[in-house]
Amino acid sequence: MFAALRASRSLPLPATRALSSRLYSQQPPSKVDDLVDLLVAEASPDPPKPPANAYPPPKPPPSAKGNNPFRDSADSRINEIIRLPNMYHLHCHSSRSNTITTFTRPNGTPIAWFSGGSCGFKKGNRASYEAGYQCAVRMFERIEKEVESNGKLELQLVFKGFGQGRDALHKAIMTTEGEFVRPLVKAIVDKTPIKIGGTRSPKARRL
Repeated sequence: MFAALRASRSLPLPATRALSSRLYSQQPPSKVDDLVDLLVAEASPDPPKPPANAYPPPKPPPSAKGNNPFRDSADSRINEIIRLPNMYHLHCHSSRSNTITTFTRPNGTPIAWFSGGSCGFKKGNRASYEAGYQCAVRMFERIEKEVESNGKLELQLVFKGFGQGRDALHKAIMTTEGEFVRPLVKAIVDKTPIKIGGTRSPKARRL
């Protein structure tokens, strides 16, 4: 009896409670020792290892990032594309009133920018399809000059807004004017904010 109680001091609290409840049930001493050995084996931190030829094979432990390996791999791939250190960016901000395209270096410093107003369009025509197309063509010429001076580069397109200039830039890349820039594009990102609830929108602009 005392040997069993001494052995129970090294057991976890649930196992000790189970042992004490069984000891006070007046079981024979020969069975108490077997009970202590059984509880010690159950409280062992090391689980039994499956045999080498077990089927199906044991599952690998989950990755350190999370329990979904598919999501982790997709997120890491997206982060690698967005954060490439040697990738230039071509931003296209297309709104209902204007279209602004900006060409930046990998560190974020702007190289050139064109808008509907700088291309000669006035008032509501700055947001038209033709204004966005002219911005894209002039930007392609500037990108070609950058390649001639600094060598081949990788380009990432960043769209923002749902104006007509967005579609104009996309169509310009697919035509002969964008034949030089098209192979340089390695990634396309859409950073258009989507409002869900929030505060009241500003008054619509009247042209």
